Amino acid sequence: MGVEKQLLKAGHGPKPVRGQSVTVHCTGFGKDGDLSKKFWSTKDPGQQPFTFKIGLGSVIKGWDEGVMDMHVGEVAQLQCTPDYAYGAGGFPAWGIRPNSALVFEIEVLSLQ
Repeated sequence: MGVEKQLLKAGHGPKPVRGQSVTVHCTGFGKDGDLSKKFWSTKDPGQQPFTFKIGLGSVIKGWDEGVMDMHVGEVAQLQCTPDYAYGAGGFPAWGIRPNSALVFEIEVLSLQ
């Protein structure tokens, strides 16, 4: 159980530290229980990169732990077990069923 990272493109900047603001591009997969179906992307029309404070529980556990191990400029795929994603509640508004594993492609753009 947890998060598994697959490196897609190496980054050369620093890694974030707990409490730091991290800005990412992200595409999430796992709609309707299908890991090939996208449910959200910051690259979709009208969307923007997403910024969050890392390590403080403001995002799913898979992001807090997986992105903490990424460098600025890095692109990685994070596969999250349900307990590191939206758990028993799922996220019905995005078509994420309860107890769904999810995959995210994340690019770390910057740290503040």
